[in-house]
Amino acid sequence: MAEKINALIIHKLAERTFVENLKPFLYFAGLFMALSLLIELSFGQESDDLLPNLIGYLLYAKLAVLVHRTVLLNEQGVIYAFKWGWPEIIYFLAIIALMIVGMIGVALVTYLFLLLSPTASDSGAGLTALSIVFFIGIFILAGYYGARIALVFPSIAIGQSFTLPDIWNKTKPYTLTVFWLIILFPILAQLVPAVIYFLPLPEWLLIALILAMYAVIVIYCITLLSHCYHEIMGEPTNEQEPIQELTR
Repeated sequence: MAEKINALIIHKLAERTFVENLKPFLYFAGLFMALSLLIELSFGQESDDLLPNLIGYLLYAKLAVLVHRTVLLNEQGVIYAFKWGWPEIIYFLAIIALMIVGMIGVALVTYLFLLLSPTASDSGAGLTALSIVFFIGIFILAGYYGARIALVFPSIAIGQSFTLPDIWNKTKPYTLTVFWLIILFPILAQLVPAVIYFLPLPEWLLIALILAMYAVIVIYCITLLSHCYHEIMGEPTNEQEPIQELTR
């Protein structure tokens, strides 16, 4: 199965799964929209405080676990949206840990860049171009490592015991495929809601439309990640049963 993997196949599988699970996915999207709107109304739309961001990541972790388990385990039922367990907690902590490691790594590389090229912080077109090239390189490097280890998240969601070295080795033959599906495509897809801002509509309607599009895009991208996991790591085994019981 793994030797036939390509981005087009994964997209087709994700599209079919999205259509087949349209009802629960729309329910999850509506719940995600409502809670996201509640966060914005409670803390302000432009709030950069730590608490609303943590709540947002916790909300995303719950949504991701729901979608992963629907796709990979066929665990259907809206009741699961109101149950919490170790998968959500570990998923949330993994997001935070990955962000912290990423920020530390980028900060260290940037510091070394400025240390070795002190003139890079000066003004000038040539130096600005050098900085742009550097940050593009940082993005590609971060995206490379992120794509190679991202399959750990579906593994957490369904309770599989794959290690990072297992996932790293399994994704090696499909580096470009996972880089597109897990890094580039989600970034490009999230540019679509930005077009809504240019529509001559009331602000409340713009916010509702943007949240709706964002929720659908997020669920589709999580579905893509689930199928990447399934095609590369193989069929889920019965290892997930103890963790599944924790969520009930």
